[in-house]
Amino acid sequence: MPRPSLGVVSISYNEERDIGGFLENLAPWVDEIVIVDDGSSDRTEEMLQAYGDRVKFLKSPRVEGEFFSHQRNKGIDAATSDWLLHMDIDERVSPELASEIVEGIGDAGKDGYRYRRLNYFMHRPMKGGGWRDWNLVHLARRDKFRFGGMFHEDCLIDAPAERIGQLHGLMIHFNEDSFEKRLRKSTTYLEEVAKGVEGRNRPVTWIDVVGRPIAEFIRKYVIKRGFLDGLPGFISAAHSATAIFRANALVWDRQNAISRDQLDKDLKQMWVNEPVPRSSADLQSTASE
Repeated sequence: MPRPSLGVVSISYNEERDIGGFLENLAPWVDEIVIVDDGSSDRTEEMLQAYGDRVKFLKSPRVEGEFFSHQRNKGIDAATSDWLLHMDIDERVSPELASEIVEGIGDAGKDGYRYRRLNYFMHRPMKGGGWRDWNLVHLARRDKFRFGGMFHEDCLIDAPAERIGQLHGLMIHFNEDSFEKRLRKSTTYLEEVAKGVEGRNRPVTWIDVVGRPIAEFIRKYVIKRGFLDGLPGFISAAHSATAIFRANALVWDRQNAISRDQLDKDLKQMWVNEPVPRSSADLQSTASE
């Protein structure tokens, strides 16, 4: 039996910094690369086209109501390989993981595989802080897998648990090349976190705004051993805690919002209760009395 074909599906937006390393990592050993582009304005398209027919480039900017999951599903629909590996442009397959993938897709008893990431934060591989917790099915038969969700996509695989395997090699994930980009991305994800807060269907309290961020910091820095990563580990835990704080503060504001009309009405009442002289004639009249 010939080896099943293997394709890689990814989504892109202004990736000229990473696209070269991404393609060099994959081109020697995969059969197909599908890139769904969100409307890049840099040299991403030009660099991808230089690889010829090995790379299928789909320029498909998201429209209102579309999320990253929709982009990834477009890539699945455009691919033809038997198995698909779903990656980000800032990811690289380690030699150990590549060997396991090539062997794993030949197993007729499996429909998909989980694997873990070696995540980088502030240019350094992270040992603790929850960075090694990610373990999802991103390698699967093309006809068995879809994505759902908003920004952090859900993996929807049509296969029973016994047909899902576990790989042990790590996917290298460089993440953002600056903390500034991490902050900007967190702003994008804020609405998704806020929806989770609203899903509790109760008023946001002091415990939510104060206690939950503190608990998140302790969980990431102490329980998940973020301290193993030095100062970057502390910054990472603090960043996660502030994300929880901002989401709860955002929802509290929505739940307790006071309209500008009401504020103007309150101010008008203040003028009624404590009238102030409005002209020099009023001042003179008041003085004469």
